[in-house]
Amino acid sequence: MPVQAPQIVKNYMGNAKEVLTHAITHGNFTRRVEGTRNMHQSKPGGPISKFSSWFIHVEDPFADKIFETIPQDRKWCTQLVLNRYQPGDYLVKHCDAQGLYWRFKLIYLTAGPQHFCWYDDNNNQHFVQEDVGAMLDMDIGLYHEVTEIQPGEPTKYSLCLLYE
Repeated sequence: MPVQAPQIVKNYMGNAKEVLTHAITHGNFTRRVEGTRNMHQSKPGGPISKFSSWFIHVEDPFADKIFETIPQDRKWCTQLVLNRYQPGDYLVKHCDAQGLYWRFKLIYLTAGPQHFCWYDDNNNQHFVQEDVGAMLDMDIGLYHEVTEIQPGEPTKYSLCLLYE
């Protein structure tokens, strides 16, 4: 079955700037690097990502702010993960179908240089323009990555809504 290109839904989250401000001020981010319990690896023995995540339970009071302008997602969303990519950070190429969830949505909380990319059936990279509040609706089996954030580039933040 051929890879289906992801769709960008602009202005999906109307309060993305408020969510970002709260995350920067109050976020409980865990560094995800080699040797840590929460490290992100594409497969056993594969490359290891380097970035930070804040794992937010859907019953956390902050979840009310997240779902304020996207109430339709609250019913089935089981986990919220807010990712932070600072200069030197990256997310290795991987496929989320290897996880325990059947769907996820990615919401951009910042804009800037393009680093999120997905791969087609010929293994070609396709970079996505990241806009504040936009949601990337992509197939769970799509390979994707976040390329390394370069020195001097702004920190990137994105929110993953997971459905188990």
